[in-house]
Amino acid sequence: MFMRISLTLAVLVAITAQAFAETTAADVEGFLIEGKLAEGKAAMQARVEEKPKDAEAQYAVGIFSVLIAAENLSQNLYRYGLRPDAPRAPFVRMPVPKNPDPEELTYEKWRAVLQQFIDDLAVAEAELAKVDDPEVKLKLPVGMVRMDLNGDGKAEDGETFWKVFTSVAWRAAKLDEDQKRFEIGFDKADVHWMIGYTHLLRAMAEAYLAYDTSEFFTNTASIFFSGVESPLAQLRTARQNDFMDQIADAVLTIHLMKFELVEPDRMEVSRQHLLTMISQSRLVWEYCTQETDDDREWIPNAKQTSLTPLTVNEERIAGWAQFLNEAEEVLEGKKLIPHWRVNDGRGINLRSVFTEPTQFDLIGWAHGVSALPYLEEGEVVSQETGRTLSRTFQGRFLVFAVWFQ
Repeated sequence: MFMRISLTLAVLVAITAQAFAETTAADVEGFLIEGKLAEGKAAMQARVEEKPKDAEAQYAVGIFSVLIAAENLSQNLYRYGLRPDAPRAPFVRMPVPKNPDPEELTYEKWRAVLQQFIDDLAVAEAELAKVDDPEVKLKLPVGMVRMDLNGDGKAEDGETFWKVFTSVAWRAAKLDEDQKRFEIGFDKADVHWMIGYTHLLRAMAEAYLAYDTSEFFTNTASIFFSGVESPLAQLRTARQNDFMDQIADAVLTIHLMKFELVEPDRMEVSRQHLLTMISQSRLVWEYCTQETDDDREWIPNAKQTSLTPLTVNEERIAGWAQFLNEAEEVLEGKKLIPHWRVNDGRGINLRSVFTEPTQFDLIGWAHGVSALPYLEEGEVVSQETGRTLSRTFQGRFLVFAVWFQ
């Protein structure tokens, strides 16, 4: 009798736990499909307070936080009139609609936009880092997630996360009706994948904010935003967006990439973000390669089915691990980066570029003169490493890097 009662109780506990996990996923899905990100985050935070060991609910809090960071950035870009046909540059690749009445964007406001993005991503990382259950699983219909991209209080059919993702990271095809849900089973490996991306994006933003880019902003921001008063307005003609206009703007952009250092500490912060990204990527594959299921995997191991057209195999997993090791050694100054004009065995100490930053001059770096203070003797990353990675990933290493990271 006692054994039957114990067995019954165990079954009831297991069924209750499973039902609770499924309810969590269902609750999250409703908020995502309706684009109610803040409300969804609040609801899941309340659930975590009630049941602190609910890993799925905590995972949902982290996912909502990531989406809110992207939504806030998008709304800021819309507020200042990001042009739909603007060049595809970091932080301004969000697919926001055209704003017919944008607010004026100043250099100070632009820096504030990037700082808010950094702060929002820090919140997302902190929430994701609380997910400590190695068996966590949250299936969500990524293709149906909606966001309020223009800040009008409504998340409409055209304002989807899939549209954002394919604009900034992945040239994926439009989902048809059968693929519309594009359900992903987010697991522990994906926790570290998301955390890694928060560090990558913060590294880029911190490095940018380390420099005074005010002159660059004054002369080029109108290429990207309609809410900017710029000297370039005097040069616009009825042939705006003509090929020659675009070439002239590109030349000016390169010419003005000469920035004075104003907040040097941000460069070391950027380097630390990149190192943390590497450690998080290692954790992605530590968990991923241990998985034995095959359940809507975003980052699959060699035995799992990929949701993308790209194929993962043991050779590519090993190749990525090799790249992470090389990247870490470069960021730590243990290996040097070659420059095309230096063939005497010396290379660039990238660690010193971050820890002892000076003026940034793009043309100077391309020429070589800006690299001179950072040249050292030591082990230089060989060209064979690049060739090996190219062969391993069949010439698509950058595409895999965007996915793997």
